[in-house]
Amino acid sequence: MAPRPGISGHLGPGGRGLSEPLPPKIEVTCVEHERCPACGFDGSRYSDGALPAAIRDLGPTWKALLGEAGADQRVRPGPGVWSAVEYAAHSRDVTALHVFGVRQALTHDEPSYPPIEGDALIESAAATYGDADADLVGTELAGQASELADLATDSGSEAWSRGLTIGGDRTDVRRLLEHALHDSLHHLADVERGLVAIREGYPDEH
Repeated sequence: MAPRPGISGHLGPGGRGLSEPLPPKIEVTCVEHERCPACGFDGSRYSDGALPAAIRDLGPTWKALLGEAGADQRVRPGPGVWSAVEYAAHSRDVTALHVFGVRQALTHDEPSYPPIEGDALIESAAATYGDADADLVGTELAGQASELADLATDSGSEAWSRGLTIGGDRTDVRRLLEHALHDSLHHLADVERGLVAIREGYPDEH
């Protein structure tokens, strides 16, 4: 499977033999804008004004979905599939990572960093996701999304061509913003499908 582009080509989860299930790697088509055949995301559909606005909306959307999940927010819909709160915690951390990347690209002249061992990083963080406080996760995710949107709007789209390189792979601010939005929207859909599967499995709902 192709790696997910973003801050690093190695951000995508999907290590083998891990004690905790990880969300599947998101297949993307590596072009100027981020596109995902699995969920239909197309970064080119977002104007320079719509992209930060959509990122800012991620916080309320995640908080509403976690609230809707209620008692099911910690239930895994199947073997090797994360619960709603686990996906939310993962998206919070991915958004925070992109806040860091965008800030570095905007405040430094084409900074370069060594490769990120994404699978190991995600595996380590995932160990705490299942016990996370859902309200706190939603609040933190909303804060990171708002910060990322603020960085984008405050810099102006003319600065979105600035970039950074990690492990030999260069990406720019626009692509980082698209990837942060895509990652969260993709996993929101994962959670929605999971909740449907959980509720369809309850005998008293048949």
